[in-house]
Amino acid sequence: MAGSSQKDRKKVGVFVQHECPLNLLPREIWSSIAVMVASNSIEDLFNMQATCKEFLGAASSDAVYKHATMSYKPLAHFLLHLDGPERRFLDRCVEVGNVDAILRHGFVEYLRFGRRDKGMELLARASTEGNVEAGYLCAMLLMFDHEDEEEVKRGVQMMEVIRISRKLESCSKFFRGVFNDAIVLLLEMFASE
Repeated sequence: MAGSSQKDRKKVGVFVQHECPLNLLPREIWSSIAVMVASNSIEDLFNMQATCKEFLGAASSDAVYKHATMSYKPLAHFLLHLDGPERRFLDRCVEVGNVDAILRHGFVEYLRFGRRDKGMELLARASTEGNVEAGYLCAMLLMFDHEDEEEVKRGVQMMEVIRISRKLESCSKFFRGVFNDAIVLLLEMFASE
């Protein structure tokens, strides 16, 4: 009889609604976390977005793209390895006004694609929004890569502003690193062929 009573029992579906632990924190906190992730690694941001819908939503907000930094990647990296997800990431960052991305996009436009006007426009924009490295690069390009005397003078004036702000040494150190990174990337590129 014990076996028959088990057969007579009806199967009852129990529906238990669980609160997703990710929903317990406000979206602003997840967005702040996503900004920190994006500041350390574009790849980690992509991985975060692929994890779940909550992370995708938080990691896709304009705030993430506006405040993400790319300084952990060598500037020269953007000259050689800018396609696929990284390119879309950079474009979205530029679209929302990310100054770090505007510098990199201007650098690529000017040096890789030879679009001097577009590159200078982007570098000047990043410089006016407070990116000292963009101002330094802009000044250097105006002084040494332009024949127009007025542009050369403007480059000298920009360099003087950077010198007065006592950022000249950090900028020159930054760009020594850029050129060292470019040499390393070029050697890697030629070694893989």
